[in-house]
Amino acid sequence: MERGIDMAHSLDALKKDLIRSSQRGYPILVSGAIFMLFLTIAPALFPKETVPLIWLIGMGSIFPLGLAIAKILGVTIITKDNPLGTLGGVMAGVQGFYIPVYIMIYQFSPEWIPFAVGLLGGSHFLVYVWIYNSKAYLFLTLGSTLASMVLGGMFLSQAYTLVPLALFVIYCVTVFWLLHENKKDGPGCSQTGA
Repeated sequence: MERGIDMAHSLDALKKDLIRSSQRGYPILVSGAIFMLFLTIAPALFPKETVPLIWLIGMGSIFPLGLAIAKILGVTIITKDNPLGTLGGVMAGVQGFYIPVYIMIYQFSPEWIPFAVGLLGGSHFLVYVWIYNSKAYLFLTLGSTLASMVLGGMFLSQAYTLVPLALFVIYCVTVFWLLHENKKDGPGCSQTGA
């Protein structure tokens, strides 16, 4: 029984350490919000046939931009000494397996790209509810998947504008919620990473 208590204490310590160093990963979501805002206006700027490709290729910019934002803010997104950080990275990497699905959808029914990207991309955030002890990530998971299903499924002709707009709002709310959670957790969890 004593070993179980030690393991729980160790797990809790790992979570707290990751929360402090990564700030619950909010810079990645800032990057996602910027990308979603761009996708919202993309249909007005580019030919209709190009917009799905912007979604597919542009998604690859979210993580590097998030890392750059994190660096500017002094937040450590990639940790090498915390197994929960490794778990978070693996879960983020799972999205790579969605790429063939997105390509198939693009080839046969590109109008469903916003639905698929929002639903599958949003679902990968669920594990962060546990890793970061965060209700904000539950909101992000449920909000992005439900918004994508409803707006991307029921309003198919407007999905390339409505889905990213909804996701932009959801990401922004989540970022502010995460900043609140970080502030509530005390020193080391402020918005600047100091």
